[in-house]
Amino acid sequence: MAKIASGNWNESPWQEVRKGITRVVFGMEADGVCCTIGRVENGNEVKPHTHPNEQVALVLEGECDYYVDGVPYRLTPGSWVTVPSNVEHYIHVYDSPVPCMQMDIFTPDRPEYTESYSKFLEEVKKEK
Repeated sequence: MAKIASGNWNESPWQEVRKGITRVVFGMEADGVCCTIGRVENGNEVKPHTHPNEQVALVLEGECDYYVDGVPYRLTPGSWVTVPSNVEHYIHVYDSPVPCMQMDIFTPDRPEYTESYSKFLEEVKKEK
């Protein structure tokens, strides 16, 4: 039987990814997809990268330039961009009135995100 989960990312602890970027990984029970919410501050560390997963990046709040294959896309609340498999991309937040809240949806699943966030949750529990 499939696992069913529910939650609220506003009640989840934020894991630091790198300077200016924190995230919550949610829906970790899903088999074929990985979902994250990222909070990206002005002046975030820019890190061009690729991965074999397809990705949809969706901005919920704030503003950013999201570069895909060297092309900048100006994203504002409600904007999204697709990132094909193995195409270089990155987010750059530099003039957003508030931190950029961005949802990423990856397929197939990214078990390294689930493992990292699960370990982070265990550390948070130990600190309490």
